[in-house]
Amino acid sequence: MLLTVDIGNTATTCGVFEENGRLKALFSFKTFVPVSAEELLVKIKTYLDLYQIEFKKLEGISIACVVPPVLNWWVEVGKRWLAKEVLIANHETVNIPLDLLYPCEVGADRLVNALAGWEKYKGPLIIVDFGTAITFDCISSTGVYLGGAIAPGIFISTEALFKGTAKLPKIDLSEPPTQAIGKDTISALKSGLLIGFAGLTDTLVKKLSEEMGSNPKVIATGGLAKFLVPLTTTIEKIDPYLTLEGLYFLWKARLK
Repeated sequence: MLLTVDIGNTATTCGVFEENGRLKALFSFKTFVPVSAEELLVKIKTYLDLYQIEFKKLEGISIACVVPPVLNWWVEVGKRWLAKEVLIANHETVNIPLDLLYPCEVGADRLVNALAGWEKYKGPLIIVDFGTAITFDCISSTGVYLGGAIAPGIFISTEALFKGTAKLPKIDLSEPPTQAIGKDTISALKSGLLIGFAGLTDTLVKKLSEEMGSNPKVIATGGLAKFLVPLTTTIEKIDPYLTLEGLYFLWKARLK
């Protein structure tokens, strides 16, 4: 079995894949910088115990990380207690063609999303990842990663709004607005945030599609996708485990 780890700015999401690619376990927790490898090990084992998965049965760890201070602790856990391979996703290990000015700058999560997208759909694609930031990644009809766009995520924008305006209350994003014209502060905030970000998404997807010169399939992933996708008109499908699947594909590719 393989432990896949997507370390984001807000949350760390982990999945355990069996040899045949079946996702056996899925769990997440707030991204933190541990004080020791032992602390991180205890947290991982606590979740694995819930699924009755023995740590020693894991063949290795495949990691995508956008929080560099955390990565070394995960590598230490893998090497000290697994004593097997720890695979780090980056522009050198993710074997897809990159049409970029500076390949070393692209985030590991975006690369494995592109890898998984191409492996699963084999055609032109735009992947929208609704995380701490909203990322748009474009893959050509021949599997070349073309780049994309990055926008602030809804949580970042929401927190900035609440911190900068004393009287605005926090809202529950899981309940979508019933109309664009808000009749009170809560409904006005929901309209501005949820419908507003859906509009941002649709506008960027349409512009990216035009520049790609094709008719790409548009899919979404990330923790907030389920809240925003129903309000969009351009996204065809939610693929919730795409990043973890990309890490699984990356692990399998090393055997070829």
